[in-house]
Amino acid sequence: MGLLNWNSSQHYEHAGDYACTQCGKPTPLRAHSGEPVHKVCAEDWNDRNPNAPRHLHEERDLGTARFHSDPPRKNRKEGVR
Repeated sequence: MGLLNWNSSQHYEHAGDYACTQCGKPTPLRAHSGEPVHKVCAEDWNDRNPNAPRHLHEERDLGTARFHSDPPRKNRKEGVR
């Protein structure tokens, strides 16, 4: 699994840091489920769990169901990016 695309602001919690579910260190980052996790920890988890259920968006594999990338955004001029 490659790098996750977490460009959406939903992945940043302004209210405070919580312990990462993977390494235990504080992080303001959140997975799509709201789970506190560093992006690099989520990517590492994906690499260690290649057979985990997948998250698909319009037939595109965005990663595992637990930690996945944001769906591509539409651009008026170019269509889907």
